[in-house]
Amino acid sequence: MMNSFLRWSSGSTLLSIAMTVGAMAPIVISAPTLAQTTSPSPSPSASAAVNFSDVASDFWARPFIQALAERKIITGFPNGTFRPEQPVERAEFATMIANAFEQNKTRPLAESGFRDVPTNYWATSAIEEAFQTGFMKGYAGGLFLPEQAITRAQAITALAQGLSLSAEGTPEEILRSSYKDVGWIPAYAINPIAAATQAKIVVNYPNVQALNPLRTLTRAEAAALLYQALVRQGRVQPLANNVAAANYIVGRNSEVSQTTSTTTSTSDTSGSARATTTMTTSTSDNRGSTTATTSTTSTTEPGDIVALSALNFTTLGSAIQTAGLTDTLKSEGPYTVFAPTDQAFAALPKETLRKLLLPENRETLVRILRYHVVSGEVTANELKGGQLKTLADRPVNIQVNRATNQIRVNDASVTQPNMQASNGVIHAVNEVLIPPNINLNQLRN
Repeated sequence: MMNSFLRWSSGSTLLSIAMTVGAMAPIVISAPTLAQTTSPSPSPSASAAVNFSDVASDFWARPFIQALAERKIITGFPNGTFRPEQPVERAEFATMIANAFEQNKTRPLAESGFRDVPTNYWATSAIEEAFQTGFMKGYAGGLFLPEQAITRAQAITALAQGLSLSAEGTPEEILRSSYKDVGWIPAYAINPIAAATQAKIVVNYPNVQALNPLRTLTRAEAAALLYQALVRQGRVQPLANNVAAANYIVGRNSEVSQTTSTTTSTSDTSGSARATTTMTTSTSDNRGSTTATTSTTSTTEPGDIVALSALNFTTLGSAIQTAGLTDTLKSEGPYTVFAPTDQAFAALPKETLRKLLLPENRETLVRILRYHVVSGEVTANELKGGQLKTLADRPVNIQVNRATNQIRVNDASVTQPNMQASNGVIHAVNEVLIPPNINLNQLRN
């Protein structure tokens, strides 16, 4: 597990997708449990202090890491390191969850289990427990993808689901008041992240207002989230106010009151669960009070490629619509999309981008966009070096560097892999891919 190929750096990314936890959707309803502002029950007994050679005394997450290591919820490596910046895979996060929580089983797992988790796999029992207790879900086809890196949005969603948290108030408002990058939160994660935010489970370092929902979760961040979840349950003490790490807990010092929240869970004809929440919210600040009644509906599945592109890749979403590819990319597929970020499009000459979006150049735009799409769903760990045929009938060149854990598509780098959509997967890239048979200097004006 620790040596798995795809370990992604904790650099910031654009987009929101889907969670690999992809199928992880908000579990609705359940009154919040013990708030962090109240006195929790006595902490479980901890063992002797644990010190890791790569976790300095002033490391931001040290209090979280030490506390969980002492309780054997998380462990280090044989050489005495913790590797705090190392990405967390789904199997590893499932193991942390199994070690941390004592939840009742809420659903059975088929006797056959997950097709890609053999009975002798090191994390089989933990994965089964994480599923049966409602924290994590699998993918279509009976897969769990145990060695796939988990994003921050997916991890927070998993904790909110397993603890049956629900937001008191309008989720979108809660998120907008807490994070400056709310636009990158996947649709499936809006409700659970709002609930986790209110429960003071979310920890953001170094900027408490930057959620970075699509960034791969690190081991240090996992420790912080798990510790705060245990605080929520009253099983460990909240960090003291004079501990530096407390400054990165979202909402630690906020005062917002919400009331009268009711939620129901239903299923539509496709079998996808939906949650409809009607609530009246009362929020007080130094400007006075306001009251609003809002009805929100959220699906429990990630959106399709078009929806996720429109939400997280503004320019790409607009280009897809202009090119008339909406119906294609909303179809069953599945597809793999190498999605240029807004910065990637902005790197093109302004005049070139303007011309590309003109009706006169629609055919060229279609060919360029189709050059970013591959038929079939290919996750990052399935990508191999060599040529990969696109819908433009022109191949892209995939380069996989196992030493640096990087993937390149032609000259572009994958900056965020495995954004799960309902009809495929999106990999964000930092350059617009131009087919070799297209000359941008010949665009019509």
